Amino acid sequence: MKTLLIIAVTSMAVSGVSFLPPTSTTNQDVKVISATQTSEFGFFRIHRQGKGNVVLNWGITSLNGVSGFSVERSYDGDFFDAINQIPCNGELKHSCKDMNIFPGLIHYRIACVMDDGSVHYTQVETIRIVQH
Repeated sequence: MKTLLIIAVTSMAVSGVSFLPPTSTTNQDVKVISATQTSEFGFFRIHRQGKGNVVLNWGITSLNGVSGFSVERSYDGDFFDAINQIPCNGELKHSCKDMNIFPGLIHYRIACVMDDGSVHYTQVETIRIVQH
């Protein structure tokens, strides 16, 4: 079993609906949580749709303790930015469309945020966008 070390912020006071902390943190706001890659996910697929959209589809194996999801995108494969936060809708299958893409390699992953504060990630999926 692969174990991934992640960092989460203890304070989650953000205006609006939010499952993940703000991106800027200080050392006293950070705690380390161990997360297992793909343990909550049944599948994760991406594909291009139309001229400038990428569609992400994923499924989870259980609804127990799931708060929501964060869709994350990276252009270098190392640093991911949250581009959308989706509440758990009571379904095992979910999807999201990324309409703000640029040509090149784009890496995506989904973070499943649990009620206890732990986070589970999908594997990273990559797509090449040649042009819009």
